[in-house]
Amino acid sequence: MKNIYLFTSLLFLIVSPFLATPVEAQCLCSGGLPPTAITQTLTLPPTKVSTLTFNFQQFDPALGTLNCVSLQDTVTGTSITGARNTGPDSTDFLFLLSLTSKISGPGINITHPFSHTYGYDNLKAYGQAGDTITYGPANIITNPTDSASTSGNAAYLGTGTVPVTFAVNGGMITQDGGSNYKSSVSTTIGGTMKLTYLYCPAALLATNLLEFSAARKDNNILLNWNAKNDQVSRFDIEYSVDGKEFTTLTAVAPNHDAVNSNYRYTYNIRQAGAGSIYFRIKQTGMDNKPGYSVVRKVTLTDQNSDGIAIYPNPAITGVSVAFGHPVSGDYSVAIVNMAGQVVMEKKASLNNTTILPVSWSVKPAPGVYFTRVTNTHTLEQQMMRVVIR
Repeated sequence: MKNIYLFTSLLFLIVSPFLATPVEAQCLCSGGLPPTAITQTLTLPPTKVSTLTFNFQQFDPALGTLNCVSLQDTVTGTSITGARNTGPDSTDFLFLLSLTSKISGPGINITHPFSHTYGYDNLKAYGQAGDTITYGPANIITNPTDSASTSGNAAYLGTGTVPVTFAVNGGMITQDGGSNYKSSVSTTIGGTMKLTYLYCPAALLATNLLEFSAARKDNNILLNWNAKNDQVSRFDIEYSVDGKEFTTLTAVAPNHDAVNSNYRYTYNIRQAGAGSIYFRIKQTGMDNKPGYSVVRKVTLTDQNSDGIAIYPNPAITGVSVAFGHPVSGDYSVAIVNMAGQVVMEKKASLNNTTILPVSWSVKPAPGVYFTRVTNTHTLEQQMMRVVIR
C-alpha cells in the first residue's frame, strides 16, 4: 500500500477593523453617497471536520442603517483518495471523485463543486501486491475566491452574533470496474471568510473629516482624527452609551494655520464595567451647518484585543500593520509565501503606536502571501493574508 502524506498550513483567527470594500450600486446612501464599510475576517484553520459554524458579530443598529451584507471567501483545499480492490480478480477501475464545499449564512450561499476522474487503473486481486492505489493530493477548489451578498437582512442586526456555516460532502464512486472495492477520502480545507457590512451612518457625514479612530489603552480611550481645516469653525467630541443619544464632551478649535491637521483627545474611563461607548466628531462649518464623523464603538471589556489589519491590500510598494489598540515593545513583521518561506522580515521597537509601516527594498514576486506579526518578547503571533501585485 502506498503511503499518504497530507499537506496543511497553519492559520490564525483574526478579526480586522475597518477595510475598504467595493461599493454596489444598490448599497449607496441618499444622494448617491458611498456607504461606510465594516469588515470582519475569520480564518478557517486547516481541518478535516465536515461541518463548522462560525459566529460573526451582528451589525449594531445604533451605528446607522444597514444597506447590504457581503461575504467573501478565500478557501484552499486538498484531497487524498485511496482505493482497494476487494474482489478475487485483477480489474481495471475507473473512479469519479465528487466533492462540494458550501458556505452559507442568512440570505447568502457560496458553493465550491469539484469532480475528477481517476483511471483506468489496474488493481490486482485482493491480498496481492498492487491491490491498492492512492490518488492526490489534489487541489479540490479550483476557484478559491468567491463572494455573495444580500440586502439589509434583519438576521444580521443586533448586538449578538450571526452564524455562518461551512460544510463539505461527497465521496468517490466507481464508474467502471465493478463494485468490489473500498475507498477513503481525506480532505483538508482552510482559508478565510470576510463579512462586510455596508451601512449609512445615522447623521450627515462631514466630507473633510477623515481617518477618525477610537482605541482603548488601559483606562483611557484615545481618539484620533485628521481634518481639512478650511471652512471649519469648531469640532465637538461627542459620546453615547447607546449609540443614539450623544452628549458633548468638549470642543476643539481647528488649526487654521494649516490646510490639514491631526487631532488627538484622551477620554478617561472613570468607572470600570462592561458594555460599550460610542464616539463621534461633530464638525461645525463657517456657515454654522453641522456634519459628523462615522461612529466608532469601543467595547470596555476588549482592552487587550490585538487584532490587526493590513493595508493596502493588494500591496505594491509595501504594507502597513494596523493594531487594534496602541502597542509598545519589540515586533517582527515577516512576509511569508504559500510554501512557508520567509521572503522578507522587518524588526521594529514600537512605543504606544497603532501603525507599523513595512516597505520592501526588493519587491517580492507578485502573488499571495501571509503577513506574520510577532511580539518578540511574548512570542505571540498573528497572521493575515496579503496579495502583492
